[in-house]
Amino acid sequence: MKTSIASLACSLTLLTATAGAQVPRVLGVWELDPAASSIPQGFPLASETRSYDLRNDGYLVNLVIRKLANGRPDFIQIVAKSDGKDYPQYQSGPLAEFQVNGTQTPLTYSETLIDDNSVSIIAKAGGRVNNKGVKNISADGKTMTIKVVAIAPNGQETPITLVFKRVSP
Repeated sequence: MKTSIASLACSLTLLTATAGAQVPRVLGVWELDPAASSIPQGFPLASETRSYDLRNDGYLVNLVIRKLANGRPDFIQIVAKSDGKDYPQYQSGPLAEFQVNGTQTPLTYSETLIDDNSVSIIAKAGGRVNNKGVKNISADGKTMTIKVVAIAPNGQETPITLVFKRVSP
């Protein structure tokens, strides 16, 4: 009994410490700063707000609300840990297919901890890497920069830098 209580306490401490090391600086709400960002011409993004919340089980919930250049709203939701594993990524289209036909999303997201301020990120569509890069929180905690390379099916790479300002903790 004593061993299992100690083991449970160790596991909970490890889970809490790991989750805390992964995310404390990113938690909160972030607003895209288009003027500070480097968005390729023709990229269909007009605005974006991101929120990051930590669940009690150590999963980070990332909700992205977007307004596309054509005026239509869109969203992305990912629930993941910074452990390098692929987690399902949901957006309007794949979620509608799931609701109507039970089709699982072909989109996945993974991130791996680099340090207290940065994670390496990889997004896939149908198992193929279509975005990879780094998400970094500034030392003062007020700016989040996501630098990725979008990879087209033909292998062409397009750099994208999205800069966000923290709007709430």
